[in-house]
Amino acid sequence: MTTKNRYAEYDSLASMYDDQGTERHDLVVEQLEKLVLQHLHKSAHILDVCCGTGQIAQRLIQKGYQVTGIDGSEEMLCYARKNAPNAEFILEDARFFKFSSTFHAVISTDVGLNLVTTIEELQKVFQNVYQALRENGIFVFDLYVEELCIEDWQRTKIQGEAKENNAWISEFDYDTEKKIGCDRTTRFELIDGQWQRSNMTFRWKLYSVTDVKSTLAKVGFTDIVFYDIKNDFGVESSGHIGCFVACKG
Repeated sequence: MTTKNRYAEYDSLASMYDDQGTERHDLVVEQLEKLVLQHLHKSAHILDVCCGTGQIAQRLIQKGYQVTGIDGSEEMLCYARKNAPNAEFILEDARFFKFSSTFHAVISTDVGLNLVTTIEELQKVFQNVYQALRENGIFVFDLYVEELCIEDWQRTKIQGEAKENNAWISEFDYDTEKKIGCDRTTRFELIDGQWQRSNMTFRWKLYSVTDVKSTLAKVGFTDIVFYDIKNDFGVESSGHIGCFVACKG
């Protein structure tokens, strides 16, 4: 990586993240088809920012695209390389990566950019994406946004799931002044016949649509469009997610 930042706290989530089934990833690719893929030639080069365990990259490779993925978790990328061996994966921080203008499109899914917790750092991500795109390239990403999520986020939530080899429980609360959601997760995983426990804390920034659009425009993006995934695409999800599409040039 170009910085000392590496997100080791996400490593313990990698196997659970990889074990999410296929339906949600298929839905994401369906949305990408409507928003960006139909505008690309079949051998286009796509950058997947915060690529996780590579299931989206896997599907894009199967469609014939070239894919490069970046993520800050080394363990996530270990799974990604197994899931999509024909893609290129790089351990890198979304706030600091640097590429030449190589990519026809950049995507970021599964609300990974909500983990960037200041508007200044989000602008850095947008600047890096802008630099990586070819002229007329397309940037598509999803986020939890204030206009859709604020009522739900203001309620303290406890949730969890138990499977044969792993279980987790999380408590979520929201700081209305800082607009930061805090997710405290405890996970148990059966490894070599013994249960192992890991504790993680994640902070999610809730941005407004106006602030995101303004920051995209400040970087130089044009033709900025926002979609409500539930109302515009009829897709139910765990949380009310919005999607942005913007162009370079």
